[in-house]
Amino acid sequence: MPLWTQLKNYVKQSEVALLDLEIPQLPSELNPGKCTVEVSKFRDVDGIAKLLNEWFEDKTSKTKADVKPEWIRATYLDNHAIWIVAKDAKGTIRGCVSSFIIQSPYPNSLTGCGKPHPWGIVDWYCVHPLWRSKGVGSALLEVLDFVTYRIGRKAHVFLKEGIPLHLPHVPVYATYLKCRKAGSKEIKEMSEDSGLTVYPYQEVERVSGLPMIRVEGLHTEKDLDEWENALDNELPECWVFVTNDCNLRIKKGWKTDALISMYAFRWAPGKWLGTKPSSSIV
Repeated sequence: MPLWTQLKNYVKQSEVALLDLEIPQLPSELNPGKCTVEVSKFRDVDGIAKLLNEWFEDKTSKTKADVKPEWIRATYLDNHAIWIVAKDAKGTIRGCVSSFIIQSPYPNSLTGCGKPHPWGIVDWYCVHPLWRSKGVGSALLEVLDFVTYRIGRKAHVFLKEGIPLHLPHVPVYATYLKCRKAGSKEIKEMSEDSGLTVYPYQEVERVSGLPMIRVEGLHTEKDLDEWENALDNELPECWVFVTNDCNLRIKKGWKTDALISMYAFRWAPGKWLGTKPSSSIV
């Protein structure tokens, strides 16, 4: 969303609002690069997982996607996910993008909009290298916008790691992540009884294979030692990430990691510009 629109609504101290943008239309080109762009079906989960595990992260990256077909299948029900895929002439998936339903990033967001679930997060945007620069990526995003808008999911956020987008696109919120190794070799699986709020990234460290997870951190000194100990004693071996505003015991080996920026699509944050969103998002 352009900087001027953000600043204007911030100065007015407006509430979160949908932008008055054109209603998305189905793109005229649904076969870019000799691929067919369509809404995915359950039978596509193996192909989506294969594409993401091979190409979602650059081969030189320290991390790689570790997406299981079973997890993708579960997102249809657990996250009301919509997956858009691009298939070549042989039916092989060469591109994908998803929208997961999320809670509103800020209090009272879009109250009275007439839709019970207007919020989504765009994620897992990936195009096979041989099909890039052929219009496949644009078609995936346009079809996703067309479909989600018509079911009432009109406001989206998306996250970008590293260098922010060029102007005029300005993030609603940005923060650095901090990370450290955690967990115990004695524990083999994540437990729901750890007392920790965990958001798996579905990614692993490329060299070691250790899973990478985001954990909801603490913002006071209260229970901090207990929380740090839980990271070491209640999780399997992993890399844990928290946002920069969380309280930490630096002696535990925390290091500053990537910059994460959150962008708004089809909505304006108003007075919430620069404010941390719901911890389920960032």
